[in-house]
Amino acid sequence: MKKVIITGGTGFLGRNLLSLIPESQDEFYILTSKGSIDIDQKNIKIIKCNLLDRESVDSVLSEIKATHLLHMAWGIEPSNYNLPTNFDWIKASIGLVESFHQNGGQRVIATGSGVEYDWDYGSCIEGLTPTSNETLYGAAKNILRQYLESYCKEFNLELVWPRLFFLYGPHEHPVRLISHVITKLLKGEEARIMNPAIYRDYMYIKDTAQILIDLLSSDFSGTVNVSTGLPTKLGDMGNLIANIIGRPELLTIDSPKPSNRRVVYANVNKQTNELGVTPQYSLEEGLIETIAWWKDNINLI
Repeated sequence: MKKVIITGGTGFLGRNLLSLIPESQDEFYILTSKGSIDIDQKNIKIIKCNLLDRESVDSVLSEIKATHLLHMAWGIEPSNYNLPTNFDWIKASIGLVESFHQNGGQRVIATGSGVEYDWDYGSCIEGLTPTSNETLYGAAKNILRQYLESYCKEFNLELVWPRLFFLYGPHEHPVRLISHVITKLLKGEEARIMNPAIYRDYMYIKDTAQILIDLLSSDFSGTVNVSTGLPTKLGDMGNLIANIIGRPELLTIDSPKPSNRRVVYANVNKQTNELGVTPQYSLEEGLIETIAWWKDNINLI
């Protein structure tokens, strides 16, 4: 039986992940400083905890004595990668892992980001493509990863660092590109694609969430890209969304702009060959589900 601590359960990724946790003998403890989470499942418990308060973390973890940690929480606002609070989360994350270890923890899964890479290279390959400290978010993630690699090696903890790239799906913040286009079109308003000629590697959030859940039971350790490996031109994606919704006349595609980072995507050889997983949703299937969710929740914005 696993006893799993999950952070970030109230966020975009976390909400989708909680809906995929199976009923089992494994126990899941969702640490959050926010309000209650609407979930009715016997093996999932909501625990009030401020991750930025080391005393609160130590108190909670000493009671749970968890075997596994899935750490997704991070305090960055949508579309802003240069908040100084990123560095508060380095300290908080280190404290969380240390406390987890001191209370008998064995396996850590801490989410990284494709932003850690230098995007000038286009193709992002674990251990080969250089990392970048161009943004505070990328710098903070790189610092945390390097620390945890050393810490977990020293104290014999298993560490998985899944690097997540571009995500979309239910519960995404409406200022993000895909949700912005969907919600504008559903409301009968003009939507605009400003950089139609660039390619980005988007993965449906439920595919990402399922891979993270599967990693809890895997024997894989190390850094791994989690994405599709299939970059999509943003203009084509906008047209696909507009056609699914049936409002192509409301979509404006700007003229292509010069870009030094025209293509950014994850090399997923390690994900495919070592984890043995591939995305279950095509881009169109993921967009259809996302659009259906927004139709039911358009009142949220």
